[in-house]
Amino acid sequence: MKSSVGRASGARGGDLLSRGLDAKSGSDMPRRGAQVLERAFDGEHVKGLVRAQDACAPDAWALAAGLSGGAAPLGSAKVEPQALDAVLQNLINMPVQKTPARAARTVECAKPKAAWCSTFSQQPLPASGDVVVGKPAGTDSLFHELPKSVLADPMVPYFQLASTSEGVDVASVIARTPLPKGAAEFSSLHVVASPAADAEACAQSLVRDAEASGKRARLYSWPALSPTDVDAEYKAFFGIASDMILNGADRSSLLVFVAGGAGGDSEDMAVAAILGMLPFRGVQVAFVTQQQEYVDPLGRVQTASGLFEYNAEQPERMGRCPLAAVFGPLPSRTFRRSLAAWRPLKPGPLAEEKPAPFKIGALELPMVTYEGAYESGVARLATLLREHFGPSCFPVVAVGETGDALGYGWDIHRALDADGVSGFYFAHASGESFKCPEAFGKPELLKEISAAKCAGRRIVVIAVGGGVNGNAMGMIAALTGSDFVEVPTTLMHYNDATTSAKKAFSLVVDGQILSKNILGTFYLPQLVFCISEVFLTLDSSSIHAAVGEAAKTMSMLGKADSAAGQQDFHNILGASEFASDFTRIIQTIGGFEQLILFLHQTLNLKKQALEVGRALGSARHGAERSTERPEALEERRRGVLKTLRGVFHGELPETARGEVMSFMTAINEEVIKAKAMFLAYSDPFEKYRALLFEYAHTLGHGVEAFMNGLYRRAAALDIDYTEAFRLHGQCVGMAVLWAGEMSRELGHLEGDGYLAHQSLVYLFNRFGGFDFAPLRRLCDDLDVSVEEFCEGVLKVVRRDNKRGYCHCASGSSVDQLVRDRPGCLLRSSDPGAELRYLVEVSEDAQRRVLERAFDGEYDKVLVCSRGAGTPEALALVARSSGTAASQGSATVAAEALDALITQLYRHDLQ
Repeated sequence: MKSSVGRASGARGGDLLSRGLDAKSGSDMPRRGAQVLERAFDGEHVKGLVRAQDACAPDAWALAAGLSGGAAPLGSAKVEPQALDAVLQNLINMPVQKTPARAARTVECAKPKAAWCSTFSQQPLPASGDVVVGKPAGTDSLFHELPKSVLADPMVPYFQLASTSEGVDVASVIARTPLPKGAAEFSSLHVVASPAADAEACAQSLVRDAEASGKRARLYSWPALSPTDVDAEYKAFFGIASDMILNGADRSSLLVFVAGGAGGDSEDMAVAAILGMLPFRGVQVAFVTQQQEYVDPLGRVQTASGLFEYNAEQPERMGRCPLAAVFGPLPSRTFRRSLAAWRPLKPGPLAEEKPAPFKIGALELPMVTYEGAYESGVARLATLLREHFGPSCFPVVAVGETGDALGYGWDIHRALDADGVSGFYFAHASGESFKCPEAFGKPELLKEISAAKCAGRRIVVIAVGGGVNGNAMGMIAALTGSDFVEVPTTLMHYNDATTSAKKAFSLVVDGQILSKNILGTFYLPQLVFCISEVFLTLDSSSIHAAVGEAAKTMSMLGKADSAAGQQDFHNILGASEFASDFTRIIQTIGGFEQLILFLHQTLNLKKQALEVGRALGSARHGAERSTERPEALEERRRGVLKTLRGVFHGELPETARGEVMSFMTAINEEVIKAKAMFLAYSDPFEKYRALLFEYAHTLGHGVEAFMNGLYRRAAALDIDYTEAFRLHGQCVGMAVLWAGEMSRELGHLEGDGYLAHQSLVYLFNRFGGFDFAPLRRLCDDLDVSVEEFCEGVLKVVRRDNKRGYCHCASGSSVDQLVRDRPGCLLRSSDPGAELRYLVEVSEDAQRRVLERAFDGEYDKVLVCSRGAGTPEALALVARSSGTAASQGSATVAAEALDALITQLYRHDLQ
């Protein structure tokens, strides 16, 4: 919710907030005052600070249901900025009324050196006086509050523009369009003109006037297209959105779409809404029209082809509406609609199925693991889909190269077809370099969906595969307004990718990733259905990737259900429902190692299945002639996979199987609960506190993108890069170590806290999944120097998708760092950054850890030096090239690490 007060006093209110929170000696805020501040400034989508009466006095303000998407303010907007300052000052100066639950609560930090930090270059940290030890968050805190709903109904204001001989007043458009939350002003203007001549002239005038006023502005043109050319429409969307990003658009930019003539406004609105939803998963859009009749921006609007659409009522979009304001010749008004009821596909109870409780935006998202035989799981899924969506639905089964070769997508497609539900099978390229619009918006796919929509069939997009598949096909579903179902075949897709409404493409040019996940939207699947036996055909890099993301989770959240953990996250609304001891994953290290050994043991069987599957795919598509019929090849593949699964169920000792299942259960449960802890109520759009899950992703994305470019170079030179290949989660795991090193260098993480943080990765590095040495060897083979490596990574960091949330000086980037121990985040004095656990880190600090990684300094493993499972016996040593067994017992090291983390938490409460 925005008003003139919010804009005018943003910086001053932020200063007061910082001063109040940074008060040193005993000036702990009253509970209610703190809640007002947290809910008004914490970006939790639940409550907003609004004026209840036409007065400027502090007692005229109250907490009311928030209006996400930048809606018009409640009450009069003509309030002096001093009113909000008065509210904040009154709260800070209010007499302390201590309660047992929150009496001694300090503000986020337990040590003087970890107080507040806005820049980490050479700036000294302020002293913070004596440490006051807090108690567990009381049951009246946000942590324990469980709201029934948090998503706001969509609404869009319409503003009447007086017609002038000089056209549209750009200053009025900028001033009256609601700002994105946390922004003091629009950083730049990006004007898109519809094909009409009058629209082009108006758009040019807007750009000229904006530049004359000192605002950075760029002009784009939506092309004149045939209504049947769905391919050209798709390309135009991503062409303009990509150009906006390359031209410097950020999260605080304003997109102005100028419609032309009289008529076509509904189609133009669809174009504007979709263009606005893409950069950074949403920028504010002002829609300028000359239409003499109102067109509801909250209804279902479709492009000229009818394929692409946006419907703000869809619960899958969780109330998001990119159209922030409409400007036209008619009297001002506000459009409002209620969010439609959420009716996901929730399977009935079945002995073989294990549900994983998860919510996002207070909406329940059914997540189910089928633990029976693979074939039975496929049949169960087909039945669920037919019964829920109806036999006339049009299923689009999408799968990547590996999943296609193993038959995971085709088996579902065939089962649906056998049930009388015919659809389209879409096999696509795999890998992060193909996570781009061009790889998924294939003309044949778009035309099939378009024809089915024209025939009145209900489109159901079924994403079968890993996280890239789920993210990208979620984009296709969102663009076309289709139902969406995810069928993960990797641990990371199941517990990490599906537990977020974010769906996105990366910005990829000529095969090089320029920026990860920067073109996207928010869109919920109706069901996440996982068949556990597919995990038996993963490779070890995929398991390490899942552990890398889990290590990130353990590092940033720690033991969140403990007394100290409740203090750390007291301001997370409804956190108690899902808070857990996320470090429980380390206790299943034995199952992790057993799974890696099993995958090594069955590697040849998997290769056989892949070879047969690729031959089958070629025969099925007529790419090459085969001496075997497709049916025979399919039967042979089925036999190989049956043998592979038989090794697990029949040859692996029962204790080993139990350990593997315990590991997979723990990593799935804990990561899912971690995401729900923030997304269920506090921050479903991951723009505030939930940006915490970007921990270790700044450098992680950078090295991932740079190395993908090296893989392409190696392939062109016929250089084998198998050992150097690192998946996304592995890059994140390495970056967790680098983040720990930066924290130590800056004086925020040391001693046992540093050891515990780094050990969360090193415990799982006995097989070298987080070693940099193989990447270094590939760099040497390609004559890539340390300077080229560091600069290549930092180029990606400079386009990181967290930029724009807060101030970031030249030569720095926004990042996140842990202080003191796992589960304790460094905080910033910049209010915009503080809402997101963001801090400013210099490129020099990032470059130093990259240089040391390049030299192999972080290729280590956690061991118990004296064989005893006590914290004192833990040590980080260089990883030998020998077997995991030669490095001592991982289980003993895990016991000692768990004891160390527990000890650190107990120390916080002493």
